[in-house]
Formats: sequence, C-alpha cells, structure tokens
Amino acid sequence: MKIRSSLLAACFVLMLAGGAAAQPGAAFLEGRAGGMVPVGHFANEQHAGVAYSIAAGYEFLPFLDGLIEFTHSFNDNDNGHDTIQQGTIRFVSNEVKQTFVVGLGPRINFLPSTYPVRPYATVKGGWYHFANFNSVEINGNGKISDEDDDAAGIEAGLGLTGTIFSLYEHENDEIPLFEITLGANSSYHHAFLGGRSDRQFVTAMGSLGFRF
Repeated sequence: MKIRSSLLAACFVLMLAGGAAAQPGAAFLEGRAGGMVPVGHFANEQHAGVAYSIAAGYEFLPFLDGLIEFTHSFNDNDNGHDTIQQGTIRFVSNEVKQTFVVGLGPRINFLPSTYPVRPYATVKGGWYHFANFNSVEINGNGKISDEDDDAAGIEAGLGLTGTIFSLYEHENDEIPLFEITLGANSSYHHAFLGGRSDRQFVTAMGSLGFRF
C-alpha cells in the first residue's frame, strides 16, 4: 500500500470526527507531534525520528472512549548516507524510512471527562506500513527507489490530558459545548512481520485536542 492509501486513512479519521460530533461533550479530535524511537532489533535498522498523529474518538461511557488514530514518522536509515567514489563516478546514497500506522481501539479513562485533568490508557490493534525511500545520485543525477512492508500490530500506551478552555451553551450546563485540551502520551508499538524480525518502537508526543 502506497502513501496515497495512507492519506486516505488520515481523511477517514477526520471524517469520523465530523460524524461523531452530534452529541455535545462526546466527540474529540486531537493533533499530536513528537518523536518515534525504534527499540530492540529495529533500533539496528534506523535512527529515532520525528512523528505526528491525528486521533479522533467518541465518548461511549464516562470511563471509555473509542479511538482511531493515524500516525506517521520520518527516520534516517542507520547507515543512512554513504558516498562512494570509483574513478570519475561518484555514488551518493541517502536512505530515509517512513512508518505509517492506522490503529483502532479503546481509550480507558481513569477519571471521567468532568475532571479538568484526566489520565488514561490505550490499547489498539492496527495496520503498519514501513516504507524505505533510497535516494541515489550518480555524478549528480538523482534516482529514487523504494521498498514497502506491511504488517499487523498492537499498541499500548499511557497519557494525560487537561482542559484549558471550556465553552457552555447555558450557565448551569454540566456538559460543555466545546473544550480545548492539552496533553501528552507515550505508546509502545509491536508490528508482526511473520518469518522476519518483528519491529518495535516507542512514540512520545504532545497533543492539542478539541472536544465537541
């Protein structure tokens, strides 16, 4: 699956958020940014890199949300930039890896949404797409090749979110019409490649969220 399909998945996350906004206080949308750090065997293949995600969810119960999230990271290859000179021919290779994740699962809130600060845990299953982009220059002429791997995987994480702004339709309402939140979370990801070494990595991000 190519990048185009990954972008369609991100659009689906946004569409879900829009469709879930019918009930005040029940739907949320979060944008996140931070880093991705490979661990285990995967750490020998690539370096840590930047990552971002778009998450959308719905509050089914005070302590339970449904969540779908699209995550994308950029990482330099572990042997990322090589230059080889053979006589008058100069080879320059620069490999960059990208990881795409679409995960779905519950978010368990340790406190209900009426509390201004809420710790939570997430458990998600999802699709993992690993893309390797290799940019090669031969005497200044660029060539690009890529390799893709797809896998199923699981994710488990912990996070914290806090309300920084609330807007109520009426003065005595218990459920706000609109909220803005700030938060942070960290997750462990494990992708199963079958017949090859599994890939594990950790993401850590700050978030800006909107509840409707």
